[in-house]
Amino acid sequence: MSNILITFLILWLLYKESLSFRFKVFSTDSVSVTLGSDVMLPCILSPEMSGENMEIRWFKIQYQPYVHLYENRKDDYTAQKPEFTNRTELLKENITRGVFPLLIRNVTAQDSGEYHCYVESSNHHGRAKVQLNVNAVGSLPVISLITDHTMSCESHDWHPKPYLTWTDNERNKIIPSMVKVFKDENSFYHIISFIHLSNASDIICTVSIALNHSKDSRQIIERRLPVTARNTYSHFLVICASIILIFFVCICLLLKCLGDLQNKHVKLQSKYEDVLAAQAKLSNGKPHTEASYNSPV
Repeated sequence: MSNILITFLILWLLYKESLSFRFKVFSTDSVSVTLGSDVMLPCILSPEMSGENMEIRWFKIQYQPYVHLYENRKDDYTAQKPEFTNRTELLKENITRGVFPLLIRNVTAQDSGEYHCYVESSNHHGRAKVQLNVNAVGSLPVISLITDHTMSCESHDWHPKPYLTWTDNERNKIIPSMVKVFKDENSFYHIISFIHLSNASDIICTVSIALNHSKDSRQIIERRLPVTARNTYSHFLVICASIILIFFVCICLLLKCLGDLQNKHVKLQSKYEDVLAAQAKLSNGKPHTEASYNSPV
């Protein structure tokens, strides 16, 4: 009986000792960071114990190549993902207490995603995950009047995927006719939307990724004639002006011709009177003679 008790006690002590080497790995659900800044992804052991002699591996989708590896009491960069070269550091100030966050410098849009902190000892292992959200506030939305009935709003360089809203001067939402979102090779998002113009005189386009990350642009609508009517009216004015100009030129030419004719008529009348006067003068000053002819008998 005593042997059974001793065996049971030994097994219990061995089990308790094995439990002392077991641990759980914890992190936070998500971390948000602004594009271009530095970020720390937490990783903690519970219960508190040293991680100096453990393998600590940070990776994203694939176990290898990894984001960062600590093994055999030193950092190992031999199989690190190229995009993280010279940008990661495992902070070891509190590693003896089971606290070893990962520092990522100069965060890019491609860094966003799910990270895994994998910890392995000689007789146990555990893993935690954390979501990294990289926020990039894009350009000021540009509103353009495509036609008299259609307006567009466009913005680029956002992260994560933005959403766009149209409102009028009373903050009533305007339903767009189309919204398109594109992702470029640098993982930035571009968004463009179109609406049919309403009776509102003040249109606001807002692009945002969160309540505290948004930009908007305002456009005051000038009511104008439709394109066809405006063009017809312009053509009518041009034609009328041309007709009036031509009529004026014709009147001027006609008046000039009449003036020339009148001057010619005066000159001819003067010459005619001079001729009559000359003839009269000749008739009064010359003597009259008579001649007779007698034929021979």
